[in-house]
Parts: sequence; C-alpha cells; structure tokens
Amino acid sequence: MTQTQILQSRSQTVLLNRDCGESNIRRQRAIYHAFVFFLCAVVLIAARIFDAGGDGLYLFGFKWPVGCRLYETFGIKCALCGLSRSLCCLAHGSFQASLKFHVLGPAVFAFICLQILYRIYAMALYPAKVSTKLSKANFGAAVALSITVFANWLSYLGGLIL
Repeated sequence: MTQTQILQSRSQTVLLNRDCGESNIRRQRAIYHAFVFFLCAVVLIAARIFDAGGDGLYLFGFKWPVGCRLYETFGIKCALCGLSRSLCCLAHGSFQASLKFHVLGPAVFAFICLQILYRIYAMALYPAKVSTKLSKANFGAAVALSITVFANWLSYLGGLIL
C-alpha cells in the first residue's frame, strides 16, 4: 500500500466511526424520548386511576399510604405538596378542585400532556433530529415551570415566616 492509500483508508475509517457515533447518539435520544413518553403516560394514567381526597390519595377506595415526608416530619409543605391530588382532579375533570390542592397543577398537567405530544413527534422523526428551536423551547418550558414551582414554594415559606 502506498502512503496515499493508507491515508484514504484511515480517513474512511474515521468517517465510518463518526457515522457510527452519530447513529449511537440518535439511538440514545430515541430511547430517552421513549422513556420520557412512558413516564408521562404513567403519570397521566395514575392520575386517572387514583382519587383525590382532602387527606390524601385513594386507590379503589383504599387510602394510599405514601405522603409527603417533609410535611409529615416537620409540618412544612414541600414545593410539590398537593400536586398529585391536583393532577388527579384534573384527570377527573375538576379544574376548581385542582386549584385548591396546588395552584400550579393545571400548568404541570398541561406540560405533561405537551411532553407526550413532543416525545411522539420526536420518536416519529427518528432517525432525524428534532429541530433546535423546538428542543430549546421544550427545555425553556421545563426550566420556566421549575422556577415557577420553586418561586411558589418560596412564597409559601415566606408566608410561614412573616
């Protein structure tokens, strides 16, 4: 083999390895989208199956034994206290009751529903990549919702202190 042939062979190998790397990344993205889709679907199905009560969640008439550990231990609500009951109320069609449990419940419910649509779209595009603008919009919405939940909790804590 001449030196030129060796260089061409190496450049083809590098291109082949690069293509394999991109295909691996795309496959991992598809798995990630499928996982988030599955997680959001489970949350919505659970919200529909459970019933919200003033003192917790009920599954087929039996009280669900898991509650907020922060509230049970210190009597202080966490940032997500009441969110499960709020999502359950929304899944059963009760918007007003949802707001009583957690004021941001409808926003979180809408975000979860939009995540399902986004993940279906992303999986349908596979092996192509979702546009950068849409991906950034999705990330921005997640960050904005997280900041809003945290700010809501800080206002609750401020009410306790003042």
